[in-house]
Amino acid sequence: MKLFYTYKGFTMAEVLITIGIIGVVAAMTLPPLINKTQHKELQTAFLKTYSELNQASQLFMVKESMSVAEYAAIDNSNTMEKFMKYFKGVTNYNKGYWGNTDDDTIARPYKIKSLNGKSEYEGLCNNSGRYADIAGRVYSMNDAPANADTNGPVICVDVNGQKGPNKIGYDYFLFIFTLDGYVIPMGQAHKNNSDKDGSNSTYGALNGNGFVSGEDYCTYSKSNFSSGYSCAYYALQNVSPTGKGDYWNYFLY
Repeated sequence: MKLFYTYKGFTMAEVLITIGIIGVVAAMTLPPLINKTQHKELQTAFLKTYSELNQASQLFMVKESMSVAEYAAIDNSNTMEKFMKYFKGVTNYNKGYWGNTDDDTIARPYKIKSLNGKSEYEGLCNNSGRYADIAGRVYSMNDAPANADTNGPVICVDVNGQKGPNKIGYDYFLFIFTLDGYVIPMGQAHKNNSDKDGSNSTYGALNGNGFVSGEDYCTYSKSNFSSGYSCAYYALQNVSPTGKGDYWNYFLY
């Protein structure tokens, strides 16, 4: 007895419908997966940066017999240049100021954006020029502490260099040197933090190296730059400033 099999091929319409469904599913699932991967890469870069900042700060204290904060209070004109000697493969964009001016003679590789991306600024941590290390991370520093007995200066780091999105609280973070030789994220409590909260200024904590903390300084709801200043604290703890979810997978978008 012979068995006969029949085969019915797919029609063009069925093929197109299937492709369409696959496309819709991909459109729904790929962006979250891509974002999750990018955020994990940024988290790793952030943690590595924080660790190396502290290693360099501790080594600076041993070699110079004083902390970066103490050194800056004495002579802040070359604090950044001296501190960057404790990193590998350092290059300097420019040794002059990199403020928010119309002077087109000053090299500005890129602008920094607020966390929600609605504002741009060229002068954050603009007292030292911009330095890059062998990993491509970009560093800059602000003025010396207003008082010799307070922490500072503020150091800003773009943990993935010129690669976007270049947003404060996303890939660009603020840290502070402490008198006892460490580096802490902006927003972390410390006995020697300045009591100047910078709340009366658009640029807040960078004026006079003031200290800010709390969810008001890590929020998407405001477009000024102080809205991203304390994000480093939440990024290090990996908690959302809203109190819901974590920082790197839930808060960032």
